[in-house]
Amino acid sequence: MPSKSINSLHSVSRMLITFVFLIVSGAIYSSEVSSEKPLRIAVASNFLETSQKLAEEFKKASGVSVQISSGSSGKLFHQIMHGAPFDIFLSADKHKPQQLVTNSKAQPSSLNTYAKGQLMLWFKYCDGGNKLEALQNPQFKKIALANPKLAPYGASTESLIRTANLWPALKSKLVFPENIAQVAQLAKLGAVDAAFIAKTHAKNLQPDSVDSPFSCIVELSSYHYPPIEQQLVILKASKNQELARRFVLYLQSVPAQALIKNMGYLVD
Repeated sequence: MPSKSINSLHSVSRMLITFVFLIVSGAIYSSEVSSEKPLRIAVASNFLETSQKLAEEFKKASGVSVQISSGSSGKLFHQIMHGAPFDIFLSADKHKPQQLVTNSKAQPSSLNTYAKGQLMLWFKYCDGGNKLEALQNPQFKKIALANPKLAPYGASTESLIRTANLWPALKSKLVFPENIAQVAQLAKLGAVDAAFIAKTHAKNLQPDSVDSPFSCIVELSSYHYPPIEQQLVILKASKNQELARRFVLYLQSVPAQALIKNMGYLVD
């Protein structure tokens, strides 16, 4: 046999041996995992950091990557209604996921609550007597809350202020970032005098981590504002239905629920 043919056979043999080794060593995953595209999730801004941690744990368990797009629930909702290619929508409320179901954009059976949000009030300067009513005082010139038209946390905040009969007194002081994450960022920079934040952001707004070392955070009673029931849905347009269901089941697992609770949310 010509030496050229023998070399070709040796080359093929080496390739086969390498391929078998890769399968045995786990360097090549099963077709179930390797053929799947990354899971694409639209996430309300309050839940971004938590979803990133959950995505990391899900990848460790399944080998599947998760691509996260974050923004206000209202903005993400409009993107989905106009055909944005997401697999799952994690909203900060229950109304938008239900609207997607009503408009035949989401799987009705997938609708469920994955977390319950909590509101807190951040003060740039804390004198020991800070409470909601104190926002009427002249030293509070700029007060941030998420845009009520786009962000469920903002809508609940507006309801809280109106219920306390403070809206007329505070209206001229209010600034409206698009989402709750932007509110927390303004507080961190010390750009406002007070801010209605999500509890999950409180850990990043301790006095030693913001421009104002005299700041403080007051927890607001959930009895005084509408429940922030955060729901999710799997979108009908998703080409990754089975993987989406696997991720939703993961969110309902004990480890995932513990992580969500640790990040500042209420869970059932």
